[in-house]
Amino acid sequence: MKRISRVSTVFVLVAAIGFLAACNNNDQGDSADPIYLTVNFQLLPATKNVGDGTLLQFSSVVVRSVIKNPSSGSSNFLDTRIDDYIIEWSRVDGGTKAPASEVFAGNVIVPAGATTTLSNYPFMSISALSMPPLDQLFPYNGGIDRETGKSEIRAAGKVTFRGRTYAGNKAEGSGIFNMTFIYSGTAGRVAANVNRTERPGALSLLRKGLAFAF
Repeated sequence: MKRISRVSTVFVLVAAIGFLAACNNNDQGDSADPIYLTVNFQLLPATKNVGDGTLLQFSSVVVRSVIKNPSSGSSNFLDTRIDDYIIEWSRVDGGTKAPASEVFAGNVIVPAGATTTLSNYPFMSISALSMPPLDQLFPYNGGIDRETGKSEIRAAGKVTFRGRTYAGNKAEGSGIFNMTFIYSGTAGRVAANVNRTERPGALSLLRKGLAFAF
């Protein structure tokens, strides 16, 4: 009887732990809000050059509205207006210093139970690309990440879209993508070389014109 009792106790404890774990992994489903969002990144660039002077942008990001209880029906009051989205960075290359979080304006509607595609939305500002720790990748700072000793920084970006339905309920959803930051000055060097090769030609033509005039 004691053995059976012990087995039963262990079974109850395991079942309770499994139940708690399942609850913790279902944060969106636990809230009372009728809608939550999912995020799918498409056509991501493999790397981002911190020295190219442009925003970190993605060609296509799909935000989906999920109705928690479809049997209750849908209406325009469940459409979600995204107010903003926040990007939070973490390192995936062994480093500990990550880029600072940024918030961008949303101002887009996601119909209830449907999707909205965001084209060329920013996920890092130009100024953030020259801030720590990414500034270490520039040649004048050594071009090497001091934590890993590498000429690149690999990080994960967690993007959380935040909004409300027209009925006033909160609607949120997150997605994660990976990005490798590098520095490449090839484009700048090519432009400089072109400028230098054009100048002698212009001076030569000017001299010829003056000589012809005299």
